[in-house]
Amino acid sequence: MSDFAPIRTIAAKDIRDALRDRFILIVTAFLGLAAVVALLSGAIALRSDVATYEAAKATLLSIGKSVDGLKAPEFYPLRLLRGAIEQIEIIGAAIAILIGYRAAASERGRQTLSLILTRPLRNWQFVAGKILAGFGLLAAGLAIVLGGLAMVLHMTSGVGLVGDGLARIGIVWAVAVVYTSCFFLLGFVLTLHMKQSSHALLAAFAVWLLLVLIAPQIGDTLDPDNQVAGGVFAQLHIAKPDQTEIMKRFATFESLRNGIEVASVTKHFERFTFAILGIKATYAGMAIGPILTEMLGNLVWILLTALGLGSLALVLPLNPNRLAKA
Repeated sequence: MSDFAPIRTIAAKDIRDALRDRFILIVTAFLGLAAVVALLSGAIALRSDVATYEAAKATLLSIGKSVDGLKAPEFYPLRLLRGAIEQIEIIGAAIAILIGYRAAASERGRQTLSLILTRPLRNWQFVAGKILAGFGLLAAGLAIVLGGLAMVLHMTSGVGLVGDGLARIGIVWAVAVVYTSCFFLLGFVLTLHMKQSSHALLAAFAVWLLLVLIAPQIGDTLDPDNQVAGGVFAQLHIAKPDQTEIMKRFATFESLRNGIEVASVTKHFERFTFAILGIKATYAGMAIGPILTEMLGNLVWILLTALGLGSLALVLPLNPNRLAKA
């Protein structure tokens, strides 16, 4: 029998169990609803802007004037996904922890872990099957959410999504799967190896609180540019060379502030997705290739975090006697 056959069997069983208790369906629906609510107000406002431009163009044409002098505004519908990205950062990560907790605690709660490990099954195969199921559930849930958002955005914004926009959403989906997988693995590893699963869940959410809320918020709060619309330098009309000289005097402060931010995998996910979707004005209208090149460091950080936690899950030995109680 192939080494991968038991992995597929465990993964399929875990997915069936997760769907049977409807937990995944409920939390996916909750995330989707929160993301749609965050999207709709912006989409309606954008549709109004598009309608205003089209009406102005129609008025000029109706009186026989050329529309060549009417500069077409640049519409960036993907920017409206900012709220959805923030929902995935916070709620998506929390849901991933709960999926990881359920994947480990389900066997402990039914006292089946010891029985499973008496079968001709290697420990890494059991863990790999659970991880594969978790990744599959996250990938499917995020595909439903982001696919639904793309459809809503296309229908309500007045600006249709073309191939480039759909490709960017596809990239965001792939990176979001890896990002949420980090928190799935965190919840899974802690629940599988800590003596009390309830303590594991508390520990996982303590890490979530630190990485998702506290570290990024500290970094944003300490950044003066985030406290003034458009940035402090722009508002004070300070030239670029002068900006560089000013920042040299605050090099230590800026290194500390940025260090706190980049310690969080959530900040790397935010920087990457904000660039790909053009939410950060610097990247609006930029081609995908140069953005991927510039954001490669953020992408590598997310991938290495997931790979590190996945490797840890696979190499840590399982002790059924220690895990006899949920």
